[in-house]
Amino acid sequence: LLAMLLDDETFNSAAPAPTVPVVMVTGGDTDPADLPKSVLEYYVSIEKVLEGEEFDNASERGLLEEKLLEQIKCDGLTRILYHWDCSRVVERLLVNCTSDTLLQVGQLLLPHVLDVACHNFASHVIELFIMKLVKEIRSKETAPLLELAELIFRKLCLNVPDLIANTHGSYTLRLSLQVLAGVRVEDEKKGRKRWEIGRHSFPETRDRHPALMKILHKFTKRLVREDVLQMMKSDQGAPLLSVLLMLLEQTSNKSLAQLKTVVLTSFNEKVSEYKGVEKFGPLPAVLLDSKGSYVIQALMKVSSKEELVSLYNTHFKDLIIPLSLHPVANYTIQTLLERAPTREIADSLCGQLVAVFEDLLAESITGVVISVIKCSHHHGLTSHNFTKILQDAFHLPDDQTQLFFRCLLSLTTHDILVVKMESYKKPTLSGKPRRDRFEATLAGSLLLQGLFKLGEIRLLEDGICGLSEDHIVYLGTDAQSSHALQAFLTSLTIPQTAKHRFIKTAVFVVDKLVTSPSGSRIVEAMWHAADNEIKAAIAQVMVEKEQMIKDNTYGSIVWRNCNLKSFKMGVKTWEDAERKKKRKIETFEKIINPSENNLDTANVVDINKGDNTSETKTEQDEEITLIKKKKKRKSEKVAVENLSDVPKKSKKEKRSANG
Repeated sequence: LLAMLLDDETFNSAAPAPTVPVVMVTGGDTDPADLPKSVLEYYVSIEKVLEGEEFDNASERGLLEEKLLEQIKCDGLTRILYHWDCSRVVERLLVNCTSDTLLQVGQLLLPHVLDVACHNFASHVIELFIMKLVKEIRSKETAPLLELAELIFRKLCLNVPDLIANTHGSYTLRLSLQVLAGVRVEDEKKGRKRWEIGRHSFPETRDRHPALMKILHKFTKRLVREDVLQMMKSDQGAPLLSVLLMLLEQTSNKSLAQLKTVVLTSFNEKVSEYKGVEKFGPLPAVLLDSKGSYVIQALMKVSSKEELVSLYNTHFKDLIIPLSLHPVANYTIQTLLERAPTREIADSLCGQLVAVFEDLLAESITGVVISVIKCSHHHGLTSHNFTKILQDAFHLPDDQTQLFFRCLLSLTTHDILVVKMESYKKPTLSGKPRRDRFEATLAGSLLLQGLFKLGEIRLLEDGICGLSEDHIVYLGTDAQSSHALQAFLTSLTIPQTAKHRFIKTAVFVVDKLVTSPSGSRIVEAMWHAADNEIKAAIAQVMVEKEQMIKDNTYGSIVWRNCNLKSFKMGVKTWEDAERKKKRKIETFEKIINPSENNLDTANVVDINKGDNTSETKTEQDEEITLIKKKKKRKSEKVAVENLSDVPKKSKKEKRSANG
């Protein structure tokens, strides 16, 4: 083939291919350390050429691929793949290779599939090879490619126990399953990171290929016959089972039912755990293990409504509180709250867990508290007053509600918070005043976000609206607490009056917020929640710092989104543009979410509209008149254009036409 290419006239007439010396080295075992320096330099230079893509046509690349394959055959594939730099060259080769090159690489890989899949560097190459092979089969479906795929996957099937026992091998196995099922994987990656596949990715039905699905069924049947209970206890087996459950839901109901039955038998083993003098148990051992509980969570996500009801009644109903207080098992309870099949079960779960909110917060298991709030919101449960329950959990007196927001955000009880605030009032040794540190935690921010979505603002309004300017800057620019402020400003169930109270204080520090990643989101949320009067005040502050804001990446985005260019042109022009923009947004929301729009107008107080409808009616009349004028101008313009197309008559013709 190389001689044919060299004798081809079209090839000789093209620009010369990048010249890379071919170094032939024979002998040696699979140890990469014995590769000569000249060979390593050759592969480094080849990688630069492949990365640069300096080819004028396919013939040049094909010639380089042939040379490289000859060198790889001579050096020994395993020696090349076991070396950090050399294995990267093979990856580069596979990214844009032809079907013929793919077949040749596959024939070289076939005798060493197990060793390559379990190696640190070489496993990256076989993963890319499997992805490219499946992609080629989907696009071309040639007999040699299918035959090669069957041989490769048969080798993997025969060595499933060895692959599961190895970290790199188990990942190769998981990727093979997902690629066969049709999950899309990115063809490019940076560095030595694993190929990015979503943890909960599902196959796409349009990518299912009959021949590949047949291979997948054989693969899954082989895996289901493995010792599933032992796999649930291993670091490599548990993620593999989770992927297998999600794939079988889309591909094979029979195999899925068989695997579910085996996984459910893991609940039979019961153990008891002690934390100090407190006894946990007897509880299912699988839920107390981090690997096993991960598989059970995946099982819940692929179970039907009836199966979830049966699972709850059989294994969870009487163990909700001890499981929620366990450092590992509480994640299963969070998934159960997320997947609660009926309103009755959701009400029962929330009712039991609300009683132990204080214990959950004391153990720093805030995820369960947040999941209870989300579950209650999702199922429309109104029997639980979460703000009152949390007030009691944080020991907050009724006359100190202004500290409730701060207690929740810092996850600190009222007694401890008061002591900290008193210590901030004492000066330092040098006599300087101490700064009042407003502590913020991720769990506290998530907790507040859940409450704001529910509209639970009664005890929190004084705290958030009474923040000082320094505290607003700190919370608005913090990556954790800023999400709580954003949830407050964007919530559909919080009255506009409460939002405006907060914005009227925050407007004075807009220039400090707008130049930070988190603060810029807060400024945009303030803008959308404000009325025209407050928007004008925000715009005025930003216009005064125009150059600083435009020079900043985040500030320039806010400047464009808030349409401050129109504000500089004139307040009247800007107000008209904002009014039209608001009408368009409202119309679009009514079209997309008519039911939610009706619900929002019933619950949210909009102070911009008020009770006076005459102003709105006048605006609508003006808009209708404007549209009519535009249509009239357009029709007149068309008529003029039509007249201009008609040839002009001479004076004689006009006189004869008029008689």
